[in-house]
Amino acid sequence: MLFVKLINSSMRRNRQIYSPYLTASSMLVSINYIFLAIAANNSLKHLNTGAATTALLKLGTEFILFVTIAFLIYVNRFLWQQRHQEMGLYSMLGMTKSNLQRLIIIEKGSLLAASLLIGLIIGIIFEKLAFLGLSYLLQIDHLTQPWVVPSAIWQTMLIFCGDFAILVLIDLIKVKHFTPTELWQETTDPNKHPGRMFKIGGLMVFLCLGYAYYLTVTIKPKISAISTFMLAVLFLVIGSYLVFIAGSIILLRYLQNRRHFYYQPRHFIAISGMLQRMQQNGASLATICLLCSSILVILFTSVTLYAGISSTVKSYAPRDIVMTTTQPLNHQQQSIIKKTAQHHHAEIKKPLSFQMTTPQYGYWKNRHFYSQGNIDRMTSQTTSSVIFINTKTYNKITGHHIQLNNRQALTYASTTKHQGKIKLYGQSYQAKQLRLFPSYFNPDRSIYLPTFIVVNKLPTKLPETTVASFNYKIAQSKMDHLKFEAALQNQLHLQNSNFTGQQTIKSLITSLYGGLVFIGILISLALAITTTVVIYFKQISEGYADHDRFRTMQQVGLTEHETVKSIHSQVLMVFLLPVIGALINFAFAIPAIHQIMIQLNFYNSSLMMVIGIIISVILLSFYLIIYGLTTRIYRSIVEQ
Repeated sequence: MLFVKLINSSMRRNRQIYSPYLTASSMLVSINYIFLAIAANNSLKHLNTGAATTALLKLGTEFILFVTIAFLIYVNRFLWQQRHQEMGLYSMLGMTKSNLQRLIIIEKGSLLAASLLIGLIIGIIFEKLAFLGLSYLLQIDHLTQPWVVPSAIWQTMLIFCGDFAILVLIDLIKVKHFTPTELWQETTDPNKHPGRMFKIGGLMVFLCLGYAYYLTVTIKPKISAISTFMLAVLFLVIGSYLVFIAGSIILLRYLQNRRHFYYQPRHFIAISGMLQRMQQNGASLATICLLCSSILVILFTSVTLYAGISSTVKSYAPRDIVMTTTQPLNHQQQSIIKKTAQHHHAEIKKPLSFQMTTPQYGYWKNRHFYSQGNIDRMTSQTTSSVIFINTKTYNKITGHHIQLNNRQALTYASTTKHQGKIKLYGQSYQAKQLRLFPSYFNPDRSIYLPTFIVVNKLPTKLPETTVASFNYKIAQSKMDHLKFEAALQNQLHLQNSNFTGQQTIKSLITSLYGGLVFIGILISLALAITTTVVIYFKQISEGYADHDRFRTMQQVGLTEHETVKSIHSQVLMVFLLPVIGALINFAFAIPAIHQIMIQLNFYNSSLMMVIGIIISVILLSFYLIIYGLTTRIYRSIVEQ
């Protein structure tokens, strides 16, 4: 009973710490439950993209588990820093280590029970709403979900019991190895000066960040693009921690040596205060920076892919139905198309058939295309493909009347330009870039960007492909469109690689990217909660550390106005750095993400830029709101 009273008294006394901690942990409980409940849904598994959606949900669940345990360990460390003197006092008053360990177990058990109760209630309430949101993103109406998923409840409880068991174990080990005097005096120990390590860390900052940024801006759309991007992320993480730990100290010492800047009340306190604690603060600031960077990248990638579904579908099928065959459609196949259309009440519009060369894969170097052959002969050097059509075919497709000689060419690719003097298959051409080519598409649906080249005469010995396409109109539901396309493909006996229906491919991509957006939003929400709590606790720790210092400065003549200025100077100097760093990281990540998206047949660069700007503004606004709220708490602690 005594332990319960002590814990209740401590929680009431430290409600500024326990309230946000309990709120954040409850929100993470609810997010974990939502992920697990939706992942257990059987109707999702029966979709055409059910396996991919389930795999994405599983990946998202694992990521959330990692975020949860990392967050709990970080917050537990902060709670220990705030309560270790209290533990030392209890020990000096006669409590044994076993009593302190029992106190810790009861405290963690209380927090666990409260977090699970509140989090599961919130999760059960909002899980249905989240599932409706997923159904909307997938554009599927027949999905069902029960109000409560017992298996998800038990899994969530098991996960958090395991997480809190780890926290209890960490605290029990600390209590066992510390004496009462060490517990009482721990915060008075000064940080050790790492000496030359700062200079080494400062040098490593430029090497790690420079190499990471170099990788992101030089990535090409080929097989190794994702692994190269992950390597860049690794160096970015290392470089970010170094720049905030070592680089920040170097910067503060530089500012300290600028006397006109340093010897101003609002700057003097901020710089001198941060200099002695930056080794600890730097890690927290780097964590905030990386969390913000993750939010930007995850939201940007998922939202951009979903918003660009229409342009992606066009890259697979520029018209409602596109068929690729080795020979032109015969009379029997044309008759099948007409009969199937009549049976499904579809009206065929603007049929078009033309010849082109089969895509040839390779890479461009110094305006010279080095061919490696068909899609089966790709290597790690492969970056693109080329497709030839003659001027007669181009005029037939576009309705133009161009004429070219044997050394002239027109080129078109969605994101790259090939103009001037180019060389392909031993022939040199003077090329001009087309502004638009309505029949541009990726016939093999490969990860490589195709380039269409219009010439007067096709290169010899290259295999040719016939493209037959048409639009159609059905005054019925989306399901009728899908049935017509499926029936037509079945009647023509064409493989998926040779037949593409816009509605079918759009339905598949929407299901896949809709799940990606849903997971991205939930993960970003979890990261935003974590970021908010990290910032909040950072401000509280700074407030307690600066409390005595500000009181001393006011006693020697610092006015209230100067105190407020100093507070804002310190907060701005310290907490705007992470979001600035995150925006810089994001800016360098965009070229790499763009190249990876090209492999997913997304070519709309202008849409990427618009979404990138919008998401950056949203994050910056969210960050500034958190800054305003936490600054009030910081000031209230300092002025107590």
